[in-house]
Amino acid sequence: MEGKVTRLNYLARAISRVTNPCILSVLVLLLIAGTESTDARALIAWVMTVLLFLVLMPLVYIYIRTFRNISSPKLLAAPTAFLKQRPGDILILSFLLGLPCLVILLFLEAPPFMLRTLLALLASSIVAALLNMFYRISYHLSAVTVLVVMSVLTWGQIFLVLWIAIPLIGWAKYHNHEHTLVQITLGTALAVVVSGATLCLFD
Repeated sequence: MEGKVTRLNYLARAISRVTNPCILSVLVLLLIAGTESTDARALIAWVMTVLLFLVLMPLVYIYIRTFRNISSPKLLAAPTAFLKQRPGDILILSFLLGLPCLVILLFLEAPPFMLRTLLALLASSIVAALLNMFYRISYHLSAVTVLVVMSVLTWGQIFLVLWIAIPLIGWAKYHNHEHTLVQITLGTALAVVVSGATLCLFD
């Protein structure tokens, strides 16, 4: 019985790691850029913008924030762990780096679905961070749900299979006692509402 519990714990942790929203967000944005691009120069500009504002600069920010912290190597190894405990830093990064990234991509005429996805991710991150200052909801599920919705809209109904990721992540978070069922449900619901609002805004 103990071995079974250990295997389930390992599986739950593996699901959480594989579906890391910070990594998946960047990958989905880059995939959209790659599949929607017809101009190599434009593609390079979009990719460099995403990597600079959503990968390199956030890592530098986290390094600076944890430089004097004894556990900084651990935090740097898992920046998501640092951010999910600090909603204020998510807000700072969203406004300081996320919004400028969106504006630059808009100026560079990035694909509409790339812009919609980034806007939905930013909106869900900001709302989730504000809510997490008073009551915890699942930022992880919120971000992944946005990515699933946008992937289906970008590449078609064949990607509906990605919806299975949402209950799997919900189970993993609940099994690891990271979130309650209410927090999981609220995170998912937030993403659905934000994605719908983003699509209506663009339409």
